[in-house]
Amino acid sequence: MQSENSLPIQWNVPVRIRVGYGIADAVHGPEEALHHLTYRWPVTDGAHYDNARLQCLQALQKRISAEVVRETFLAASFEAGMLER
Repeated sequence: MQSENSLPIQWNVPVRIRVGYGIADAVHGPEEALHHLTYRWPVTDGAHYDNARLQCLQALQKRISAEVVRETFLAASFEAGMLER
């Protein structure tokens, strides 16, 4: 999603999630979060899921703050039981 000349948008503190019984994964920003939400998410009908996907796209377009998206991604991760503790 990022052009060759731009740096990826990253959060100040990564979000640690666990997909299934796998190893915990650190998600560093909206681009990685969008990838997880699109390809690795077990619950796609949660109240926070659609909002997290939408906000990731908006952050990549620099329409909203990446840190706002981090909070939404945290909520979606908690909702899906994926937030690493």
